[in-house]
Amino acid sequence: MKTITLIVRHTEIGRFFPDGAQIVLDDNASALDAVKAMAEKIKKTFGKFPVKGFESLLQMVYHPHECRVYKQVAIQAYTRSKPFINVRNNLKMSLPNDTTLILIPQGGCTTDWEEPIK
Repeated sequence: MKTITLIVRHTEIGRFFPDGAQIVLDDNASALDAVKAMAEKIKKTFGKFPVKGFESLLQMVYHPHECRVYKQVAIQAYTRSKPFINVRNNLKMSLPNDTTLILIPQGGCTTDWEEPIK
């Protein structure tokens, strides 16, 4: 088992998870697994997803047909020993233990906006 800290920089989510959340996952878990686990944690905390127009964190940040984050989503991963882990290009790669993963769902990147898939 490994621990991932997932921080979501979004007003409605950050209100209840200002320092992120510690998520315990299987040894071979990926950034995508961490986002799915956080989506479940948010759902349990709020009863439903708190961001208007979206059903889950996964829907807000992940393009399911192309297996990638949306262009407008900023994503960063690092550990103490590895200051940059390129998860944007491979969301399914196994993350090291004690990875910090930061998501900025909206406004994190200055690229064209993609409409999330419903």
